[in-house]
Amino acid sequence: MSSPAVFSLATLSAAAGLVLGASFVFPAAAKAGMTDIDGLGGDYTSGYAVSGNGMMIVGRGLNASGDVEAFRYAGFDGTMHGLGNLGVGYSAAYGVSYDGNIIVGNVTVGGQLHPFRYDVATSTMTDMGPSLYIGTFAAVSGDGRVAVGQGNGGWGGYVMRQVDAAAPENLGHLAGGSGGEATGVSYDGDVIVGISDNGVTTLGFRFKGGVMTSVGTLGGSAYDWSRAYGVSADGTTVVGQSTTASAGLHAFKSETTLGGATIISDLGVLAGGTDSMAKAVNADGTVIVGYSEALIAGTVRTHAIKYTDALGMEDLGTLGGSQSKAFGVSADGSVITGESYIAGDLVTHAFIYADTVMLDVNDWMSSLNGPNSVLAMSGNLASLPMEGAHHRPLMSYDSMGKSGQAWATGDFGSSSRKTDSHATTGEIGVSTTYGNVVAGLAAGYGAQNQDLALGGSAHVTGNYVLAEFDYRLPDKQSILSAVLMTGRWTSATARAYATGAGTSVSNGTTEISTESMRLRYDGPVTPLAGRLTASPFLSVAWTRAKADAYQESGGSYDASFDAQSHTSSEGRLGLTAKYAFGTDTTLLVTGEWIRRFDRTSGTLTGVDSDHGALPFSVSGLAPTKNQARFGFDIDHKLAADTLLNFSAHFAGLGEAPSASAALSIRRAF
Repeated sequence: MSSPAVFSLATLSAAAGLVLGASFVFPAAAKAGMTDIDGLGGDYTSGYAVSGNGMMIVGRGLNASGDVEAFRYAGFDGTMHGLGNLGVGYSAAYGVSYDGNIIVGNVTVGGQLHPFRYDVATSTMTDMGPSLYIGTFAAVSGDGRVAVGQGNGGWGGYVMRQVDAAAPENLGHLAGGSGGEATGVSYDGDVIVGISDNGVTTLGFRFKGGVMTSVGTLGGSAYDWSRAYGVSADGTTVVGQSTTASAGLHAFKSETTLGGATIISDLGVLAGGTDSMAKAVNADGTVIVGYSEALIAGTVRTHAIKYTDALGMEDLGTLGGSQSKAFGVSADGSVITGESYIAGDLVTHAFIYADTVMLDVNDWMSSLNGPNSVLAMSGNLASLPMEGAHHRPLMSYDSMGKSGQAWATGDFGSSSRKTDSHATTGEIGVSTTYGNVVAGLAAGYGAQNQDLALGGSAHVTGNYVLAEFDYRLPDKQSILSAVLMTGRWTSATARAYATGAGTSVSNGTTEISTESMRLRYDGPVTPLAGRLTASPFLSVAWTRAKADAYQESGGSYDASFDAQSHTSSEGRLGLTAKYAFGTDTTLLVTGEWIRRFDRTSGTLTGVDSDHGALPFSVSGLAPTKNQARFGFDIDHKLAADTLLNFSAHFAGLGEAPSASAALSIRRAF
């Protein structure tokens, strides 16, 4: 009895288990888990291959336009890159060379699937199939020279090889057969594996020196067939799937001895399952990956697996969904890629696997993104005195008949909407008046405590210097002011994250610098009724925050972070109403609209400290664009030369603190 048809391009696309690289030195083994590497813009990605050095993942996914697009992840810069296409909205990558520079797959051209080669160094995708060649590349040799796959020139699918970008070759088929497809290739391109019919059934094959031979089967009760999907770098170990005498479909490895004999072994299944599949094997044949059925909580599921002779078949788990599959493995076997459902089973994401659990990279770094980033925390701490004790010009305070003032101020801020944080600053300062100009200088200390996800926390402390210059315009009412501030801060972060095996905490410390400037215009005073007046104001402010690179310690996924920087900018438009209660007490009520002009915070990049092959790049989050703030001031003279000021402000959802207050004592001299 003949086996099911296996020579379609769809079959090849779904079954691109790839062997990559040679047995060269590889970085130290990674620590824990399966990392979600979604990031093309759509809701699906799948990783099909890992470069031999473990630094590049390739596959396909949905982009923001809804098209299926080939991608590369990590490698040289640790980010997700779409490879594009040749004019039509479909491409997929299935193979990558040892160093990650050559990627192969298929792309739609003129309504047909053509094989392509992609050169990472030049970011160039090249159509390798003239109009007569419909086909795909499923794998490329470790040295990048030999690409293999399936061609279809009008007489059926055939085993295709292309050497050094020359014309594709038809390698034939097993005796008695008519077609087939290549699915894997050794490091030097000398050994090719795949699937061919022999006129009776379908068998996995090994092609070497111009000769195609069957890798054998595990037996079969109704019919007997096998499929080969991957080969080790030296060409001696072939892996795939075969029928068994018990009517199952099991993963196998077929080893060629020095004498030329072939030994095929059944790799079994996970507990409770009946079928399994081997998709790829590492350089020396010791680590095999694929997937197997398993009985999970009373239901049969498909899970990604890793097989070694020492431990047998291991379940790699999922990204939170019910099913996963592994398709590719690095040369030393430490980095695995594939696809998994995330929670809810509605979306499939590509993953990197490095040990025993799966980890979503965005969850891994969520504690330090958006309003929880070290840049945002230090920026907010810097803005507390600028929009607290210094939310109005120095010139707006009663001069009490003197040319100079000294002050001591405390600021307090609390947020509970976007973040859970509490900040305080304290400063002392002095100002003097020169005609229509007031100049002031202050020095202060600030601290902020912020709760992070899963019980983590951040503590930012530091010192700042602030200078202010006010100028009263010729109308004797309007004021132009400039506030300049520089701060040096230390951030100590306890970053908590879920690893699949519980919550882990990594600790890190870094130095941060901030430079801020605010320009403000306070308009002329308009009498309203009796002692009540009002005046408008307009301000723009910028804060530049820079954080040094730093290294965490502790936890199962401690990370090394690259240096970061971000410039935030905002504008404020408001109105201040003023009412004098006699000669000693004045009430000011303020309403203002805050508009943020910057887009997203800086991208968070770095690597897992113990494994440079697991870089991360997490895009920053956009700040709340619009925010309203209301507040009041009470100025009260304690004596002829002493002024007590208390202010409080309350803000809606946004970057400014939900509630803030300032208390200052000012002495004229």
